[in-house]
Amino acid sequence: MLFFVFWATSCEITQLNQPDDEEEIDVVEGPTVAPTSTAEFENLFHGGGQRSWKTISFTFMGVGGIQDCRLDDSMTINADGTYEYDGGANLCGAEDSERVRTGTWEVTNDGRNIVFDSGTVNEYTADVTGAEDDQIALSGQYIGLNVSGVYQIN
Repeated sequence: MLFFVFWATSCEITQLNQPDDEEEIDVVEGPTVAPTSTAEFENLFHGGGQRSWKTISFTFMGVGGIQDCRLDDSMTINADGTYEYDGGANLCGAEDSERVRTGTWEVTNDGRNIVFDSGTVNEYTADVTGAEDDQIALSGQYIGLNVSGVYQIN
């Protein structure tokens, strides 16, 4: 979902060092079972009409802890291949200066990838690492850092 296009590209990174081995990082475990088909994933993703998702965890590897500014973000996914992203009241800075944005999405690779804003300068592909019941887990890369997020039906 454009979860990553805006969630990843909109964070202002203030620390790029690996955390100390003793430093504890809060991680929310999300689903780990990948979808078996595009139809199965799309049914969960938009429910045949419209579905709203909220962020419950968002991390950059190498940046200590969860990116708190992402925890008030939500995205509405529409069955027609469009979305509306709401960055919440707590914007992250950098490219994240606009609260509401819209765009397109498409599921590829049998439900294992979501391509946001295909064919634009904002095109981003997120890997679906898990999807079940009311949660999805996505991963990808932004400026060479691994990014992961867990999202729940709102």
